[in-house]
Amino acid sequence: MKKQILAITAVVFVGTAVTFTSCKTEDTTAPSITVTGGNAQSQNLPSSSGQGTWTNPTATATDDEDGDLSTSVTVTGTVDPNTAGNYTLTYTVSDAAGNTATEEVVVSIVNAADFAGGAYTGDDTCQVSPVLPYSSTWTASSTVNNRVAIGNFGAFGQSVSVAATLTAGNITFSTPFVLIGQASVSSASGTYTASGNNVTANITYQWTDGTNTEVCSSVYVK
Repeated sequence: MKKQILAITAVVFVGTAVTFTSCKTEDTTAPSITVTGGNAQSQNLPSSSGQGTWTNPTATATDDEDGDLSTSVTVTGTVDPNTAGNYTLTYTVSDAAGNTATEEVVVSIVNAADFAGGAYTGDDTCQVSPVLPYSSTWTASSTVNNRVAIGNFGAFGQSVSVAATLTAGNITFSTPFVLIGQASVSSASGTYTASGNNVTANITYQWTDGTNTEVCSSVYVK
């Protein structure tokens, strides 16, 4: 009789154990990652070539089973703060069950004067030949913020490219600079207005060929 009672008790115990095991839920939920600043970020180029710095944004990670996993987040990818372009950083974290989460962050390194790049029509008060107007191409620097190269400056030729800095409506130049042959500019300055990608620039400069000196004004319209 005693053996029979023990046998029944064992069956009940095993049944209970089986019941508990069948109620256990497997962890299939991945953690979540939040990157400070969001998934699309930007930074301007440095004002001097090669002087840019970049620090990857921090991130927090949480898991419904393991809690705070922020210290386990890893980051792959690099950002070159000295060259304009789009760079991708990938943030990854896994929980104890092996569930993995990733977040991609696109970092744009930009020239704030990008809006000024493009094809312009130029008009210069000192131009004799070719017949007005003339074409000019402005190219935004890929290494220095607010810097552009003005092609065919003053209608001196398509091979003539002059560096200028655009900030707060003003155009500044590092003078003196050589245009072509004996032609050089001793002083230059200007202003610009911009509405979207539409730009109008007015530049006054003094140039000399070594014998004669002339003050000229150029208007560039995109």
